[in-house]
Amino acid sequence: MIVLLLLTLAVYLISRLTVKEIFIFLRKFFSTNSPIYIILSLIYLPGTIVHETAHFITALLLLLPVQSMAVFPSFKENEIKLGEVKFQRRDFLRGILVGIAPFFFSLILLFAIFIYHIFPSTNLWLNILFGYLIFSISSNMFSSGRDLEGIVLLVPLIILAIIIFYVFDIRLNLYSFNNLLGKINYYLIFVLLINLFFFLVFKIINRYRR
Repeated sequence: MIVLLLLTLAVYLISRLTVKEIFIFLRKFFSTNSPIYIILSLIYLPGTIVHETAHFITALLLLLPVQSMAVFPSFKENEIKLGEVKFQRRDFLRGILVGIAPFFFSLILLFAIFIYHIFPSTNLWLNILFGYLIFSISSNMFSSGRDLEGIVLLVPLIILAIIIFYVFDIRLNLYSFNNLLGKINYYLIFVLLINLFFFLVFKIINRYRR
């Protein structure tokens, strides 16, 4: 589990640095932010679609009325919002589950791409396409601060669950779970390497274009 957390943190940090490098690269061609935001939103559009669809589906499954859904960017006062799902928050637990849904949806989708050998393949163009899709999806798998509102309220519930398992000596068969976790960690290394590749490409370009 610690390895999973470290790999996830590494993907998050590299993806944020990559956005910065792409912005610096595009700044050389545009003097204002608006066209840069438009291009960035298009680059990350596949990931945005997965992210917002995860919110949408989870809200429906949890019987939370969805008011609207947007997967295309909106601009307001020199700021960009890549996408948004508005739904009725009826209790904190279901709100949190909707908020963290993109991470698990994206993880399942990325896992499927690797486990079914869609990527890597013997076809160069498919490798380029799915390499880009993995980059876009993994860069958008993380929830925003607004999505995570109230998540601290889960801490007492987790502590209570640990106490119950300890007091009643409840033991779980963790073999299958650890086996699955090992595969996820293995494939996350590839996800991290793909993000690192995009980061280094733009980092090198930006360095030599100064």
